[in-house]
Amino acid sequence: MNSQTLNEISLRRLRCWIDLDQEPNSIQTEALVFELGQLGFRIQNIDRFTSTDHQNFTAAINVLSEMRGDIVFYVPLFSGFPDDLPNDSEYLLRRILGFLGLGTFNDQTKFGADPISQMQRSDLWKAAAEAQSAKLQDSQTAWIDLTIISLVEAEQRLSNWAQNLLYGATPVKEALWPDIYVVIRELNLNIDLKSIKIKESLARISIHYWQKDATIIVKTPTDLLRMLAAVQGQDISLAKPVSFKGMKLSKPQRRSIVAFLDRCPALAEDLLRYRRLWISLSSWIHPGDLVKQHPRVAQAFDDLRNDRIKSFESQAINAPIDQRLTKLLERPAMLLRKLTWLLKELPGESIAAAVLSLKDQVADLPLPLLMNVYCALRYSGTRTVINKSGKPYPLDERKIVGDWQVVLAAIDTLILTKLQGSKDWDTVWIDPQLEKLVLPLQARKQSDGLISLGRGSRLPLENQGVIRIFVYWQESIKRTDLDLSVMKLDQDFNYIGKVSWHNYGDGKDIAHSGDIQSAPLGATEFIDLRLKSLETSYVLPAILRFTGESFPELKACHAGWMERQDVGSQTQAFDPKTVIEKVQVNLPGRLWIPFLFDLQAQEIIYVDLYASGSRVIEENPQFPLLAKGLAQYYQAKPTFALLADWYVRANNAQVVERDTANISIGLTDDCTINVLKLVGEGSASF
Repeated sequence: MNSQTLNEISLRRLRCWIDLDQEPNSIQTEALVFELGQLGFRIQNIDRFTSTDHQNFTAAINVLSEMRGDIVFYVPLFSGFPDDLPNDSEYLLRRILGFLGLGTFNDQTKFGADPISQMQRSDLWKAAAEAQSAKLQDSQTAWIDLTIISLVEAEQRLSNWAQNLLYGATPVKEALWPDIYVVIRELNLNIDLKSIKIKESLARISIHYWQKDATIIVKTPTDLLRMLAAVQGQDISLAKPVSFKGMKLSKPQRRSIVAFLDRCPALAEDLLRYRRLWISLSSWIHPGDLVKQHPRVAQAFDDLRNDRIKSFESQAINAPIDQRLTKLLERPAMLLRKLTWLLKELPGESIAAAVLSLKDQVADLPLPLLMNVYCALRYSGTRTVINKSGKPYPLDERKIVGDWQVVLAAIDTLILTKLQGSKDWDTVWIDPQLEKLVLPLQARKQSDGLISLGRGSRLPLENQGVIRIFVYWQESIKRTDLDLSVMKLDQDFNYIGKVSWHNYGDGKDIAHSGDIQSAPLGATEFIDLRLKSLETSYVLPAILRFTGESFPELKACHAGWMERQDVGSQTQAFDPKTVIEKVQVNLPGRLWIPFLFDLQAQEIIYVDLYASGSRVIEENPQFPLLAKGLAQYYQAKPTFALLADWYVRANNAQVVERDTANISIGLTDDCTINVLKLVGEGSASF
């Protein structure tokens, strides 16, 4: 067992340091406290630390440094940022004259890159990096608490962590899978395949069995596609185009696939869901070669190629009006997803009765599905729809027709029925902040960072100083220019201004550190938001790939934000102990949106979205609409407060003040349930 590897994962995922119970070393303890303090980490129970060897110590510090982004040099274009910023027009004129050979910048020590071309130069970069290192640190520290645990405790906690994710009712964040695999291997976990609810998770686990002896443990043809996509290193969610070009299958594997398909009850319809992929895959599995043994499969593929298959959904939609409910009751999940459509055709009482008839089957209905249906039916304002790839689509307000209230009440009854008797709670306190924390039910494409929240969650700003946004990138082969910008919006989400690559701001409310147009040495851009001076209602930051390599192609790319107190040319532009969020920016997309700032509410709305398109800050009518949808996102999605209320009502508990409650649900470790530390099953239920 590799204790160093487990310690690294324990630090990343559990915020725990594994102590191997060696001979106590007070000098090493002091060194540990100092090193951690520089990064903004502190150990709650430092008395449990004994000692560690140099290799483990270094590896652990490297993990913690990476978590807060303290692994590179941050060198902005303007070394005097944020105090000494040039006038936009004057600076542009001097650049133009410099290109023409008619002038230059006499004091180039003020720059971390060539001030004329804005390309990186090693001499300027090195001098600016050394100057940054000599500057003062911020007096602000955004502490992250760590806990010392034994190796035995770590093994148990990591085992629970991995199994909670595997058996949870929500998709697992893709960035977690490498650590999950290591935990499974190092702890030799025995995975209960029947307990895995999410198909993508089962598909990932099934790869081992497939590659070992062509055993197929997935349940449906679509699950098989997910598994094969994973084997090919492609998108396991199937949200992006998948190609099986060049796939090689042995005869035993082909026979195994055809035999598996023959056992699938709704084979034809399942094949139709991904018609293009199955037609492509048929050229590798050759179902016609096994027509004698499996004629049903050969016929299904023949029907697929000749468009003779009708989906269940089309059959239900095209059924006579008086038969649609009966037909949809054969697929309860589809019935629930079609409620808005049904309300246009049928009386609400009839639909509600059909929903209530599912009470006997409620154990088989996923709680996230029921909650999402409830919230979608309840909310009709401006929406932002986020697909499985994590891409946003802003939509205008919609009007739900029909008697939707009676249907909503029926969904509420199903949820209460499902949760009834699940807790022995008596008195409960629910933190009011949970009303604005969205359940992380769509974590699949979320970035791996310090914050683990659902998109659209609102976080209050404790510090009223400066929010400093940052991006760091290093190109691999070709010149790459990323642009950090912010859009200003009024209370009605109308565009009123920007600070970006050619508009650096005056430093009074928003300040930009300068546009760098190449990154062979690793480039950095910052934007400061001075909270007390901002005179706009909303601020929407974005990181745009202007030219060059995509985010996944870059050698390195991460971004986030700090809460700063001491900002000026005498303090370091980047201070790891002030970092609130730092994420790897490595998914496809033209831009990444970290958050939306609501000035009036003094809240940061966690976004973490990738989008496509150009003209992000200037003249893009979609982004004000997107910001409006994101600002209201928590109203359209299940929140922790809503989930807590369902549990309270379903179990006949009573909501009371905190000092009289025997169960407390909030955001800190002194609560019975800290929602910020829930994973897997806990992210959709308590």
